[in-house]
Amino acid sequence: MTIYADYSDAEQRQLRAGLQAAAVAISAASPGRSEETVSEGFAAAREILESRADYVANTLVTSMIMEVERRLKTEQPFPDYLEVAQAEGAHDAAIAALRAVAALLDEKASPDEAAGYKDWLLRIARATAEAGKEDQGFLGRGGVQVNAREQTALREIEEALGVEAPPPATPGSRP
Repeated sequence: MTIYADYSDAEQRQLRAGLQAAAVAISAASPGRSEETVSEGFAAAREILESRADYVANTLVTSMIMEVERRLKTEQPFPDYLEVAQAEGAHDAAIAALRAVAALLDEKASPDEAAGYKDWLLRIARATAEAGKEDQGFLGRGGVQVNAREQTALREIEEALGVEAPPPATPGSRP
């Protein structure tokens, strides 16, 4: 059983970077209007902060959520999501960060904790992908919830983490 505090400063930065990377990999794979990207960032943040009850048995995930909450309360700066997601090479950098997090988890966490943390990262990515309609036409008509580029990014995230993604959520339910 490990908690966030059991990791070195460099490892803690890696774990925090993995949270943003799960979302950025999606946003960067299918760039849209700035407003859409910001909405995706908010969806990821909401998933991070509202998922504690689903991971109460995973001390690493719950301690990470507590750390994010602590950083919010003490007004510690977070990277600008829009800037990070729109940076050149953001998608590839996010996938590399997720691979690094997966390796760290496989090395240091118990198998159950690692699996739970990786599942959490996939949920963050899926929440990002499902944040709004993609590929809309004139005046926002048409579009799909998760487009082909986002689906590909989800598969890349699965591969980077060495896991399978959960099935898509049905409207009004949490996985």
